[in-house]
Amino acid sequence: MAKISPFDRYERATIEAYKKFRIIGLSFGEPGSRKTSFWLEAPAPIVLFSFDKGLEGVVDRVLQDEDKEIYVKEYAWNPRRDQDFQEQAIELRNTFEEDFDHAIANARTVIIDKETDLWGLYRYAEFGPEANEAPRNYPALNQRYREMINKPKDTGINFGLIEGMKDEWGSIVKKSGAQGAAATGRRLRSGFGELDGLVHVCLYHSGLGPDTWTVDVGKVRGPGAPDVANGSFPFKIDPQTNLTFSTFAQLVFPDSAPSDWE
Repeated sequence: MAKISPFDRYERATIEAYKKFRIIGLSFGEPGSRKTSFWLEAPAPIVLFSFDKGLEGVVDRVLQDEDKEIYVKEYAWNPRRDQDFQEQAIELRNTFEEDFDHAIANARTVIIDKETDLWGLYRYAEFGPEANEAPRNYPALNQRYREMINKPKDTGINFGLIEGMKDEWGSIVKKSGAQGAAATGRRLRSGFGELDGLVHVCLYHSGLGPDTWTVDVGKVRGPGAPDVANGSFPFKIDPQTNLTFSTFAQLVFPDSAPSDWE
């Protein structure tokens, strides 16, 4: 008679079950810091969801170098504060979710540019034109957004979320003695607050040209994490030292080969 294990109700973890050569990551930084270009170096077919009309001069630069399958869906979303666009926001959010489900089932890489704008759309769809005003009941909205972000984890795709930056504000005491607010001079990532905890890799992109572009790595999940986390990698226009998506991915997964990222 076979011995009954007390753990039969669970699934035993194996290396094979969790070994996936893919990057699920957050990239944030100022405009021109090469965030979108980095993710467009990922394996094709690529589906890019664009909310900020910022692809001119980026996608075409990639296509000059190779005949790569890049598919783009542009979403027009720029509501005015003096009008209620909640119905349009709900319709656009639902359209995006249908597109997203299709993309993660068919693409090798999916990119959201910018997640900053997508999070704004979700808030507007949930709360209307006062989406940025507190207090608001966020639990249901947060859960819906988390579910969307986590869906690619059940697949083998690369998933990149690109965020912009915003000013940090803090309390000050004015000369009159009254309390006020002012920018601290620091810049923070702008998007869903829980996103850094949901992704596997966090990247801060900085610089405005080949001699200044840098990727600072924060959190990393992968076999190569001890050698990559908290590292700073300069980008140079040099095939021998260039930090591309492929070379970075091979640092995260040292047992992978260039062909795994083509």
